[in-house]
Amino acid sequence: MSHRADLFVFGQRHGMNTYLYAPKDDPYHREHWEKPYPESQWKELLNLITLAHQHWIDFVYGFHPGKNLHFTADEPIDWLLRKAKLLYDAGVRTFAVLFDDIPSSLEFSEDKKQYQGSLARAEGQWLKRILEQQPTSWNGVEWWICPSYYTEDPLLARVFGKFEPSFLETLSQNLPAPVACFWTGPLVVSESISLTHVQKVINALNHRLILWDNYPVNDLSMSMEMHLDPITGRDPRLPEQVYGYLNNPLVQASLSLIPLATCFDFAANTRTYDPERSWERGVTECFGKEALIHWQVLREFYNRINPLKEKKRPIRLTAEERSALERAHGYLLEHGNEPWVREFAPWLAILKANLGVDQ
Repeated sequence: MSHRADLFVFGQRHGMNTYLYAPKDDPYHREHWEKPYPESQWKELLNLITLAHQHWIDFVYGFHPGKNLHFTADEPIDWLLRKAKLLYDAGVRTFAVLFDDIPSSLEFSEDKKQYQGSLARAEGQWLKRILEQQPTSWNGVEWWICPSYYTEDPLLARVFGKFEPSFLETLSQNLPAPVACFWTGPLVVSESISLTHVQKVINALNHRLILWDNYPVNDLSMSMEMHLDPITGRDPRLPEQVYGYLNNPLVQASLSLIPLATCFDFAANTRTYDPERSWERGVTECFGKEALIHWQVLREFYNRINPLKEKKRPIRLTAEERSALERAHGYLLEHGNEPWVREFAPWLAILKANLGVDQ
């Protein structure tokens, strides 16, 4: 929670105005999404909501009910709205229902019969039931959805099973018009996102689109990658069609601020965004101007090793590169007691291995 508080302070300075709370390691968000938070965790969450609002950030609470969900049952809707009411009373006005990373087909016979075997129809109509049953006294509430099919990347089907044809079109026909829909781009982790691609998706969905950009995230198979580059490859015309833009951060909260600063700058003004200038401002703000040269060296070094998944083979360094890396290594050692250096530990070990040092 302290990392999130730091993010709100930093993010507000860079134009961040939205935060989606959806950590999959929070059991009350996913595994036990229907259960209320224990008192101590509920107080922490309330404090976070208050802090977000103090920094003019819309706090969006994400529910992840998809695992083993009986879509036809009444109880899950009741559970969700009961929990949502507590959050509404705490000031939350935007909710997201997330069906990402679950099996690509319906699991239960009652659901298969009710929704003609269509997961897309089930997800859309589930949101329809939520909107129909939410308290009439609620004002200014928005609902978002992340469908199970959130990118056309073939990786999704390889992991979760083949998706039904025309998933987005079927979802569109069943999803209430006000509900905005998440999309990660042409890939789960997209190198580029064009306006043409976004327009194609919007034509199929016929709903407001929120880009949920998987940059600079480095979890799961990317856990030994360090993404320090500025965000690039995103069409500056995206705001013409896209309703919202979210980024998934690094696992390392402090180091994440470097690439996130560039994501915020891009989102704030895509037309004037300059990747390198934004990146330099972010590093300077976080670590001081004198550290910029070291971060430039570290960024270049880790860009070279990121594609080497095993990281066991040292890379070839010129004498000049080795000298610059040795100075960067010394800079890290000088700040060894700071939290961000502890986050850097696995990559510091890689750096040491390439320099042939053991201290």
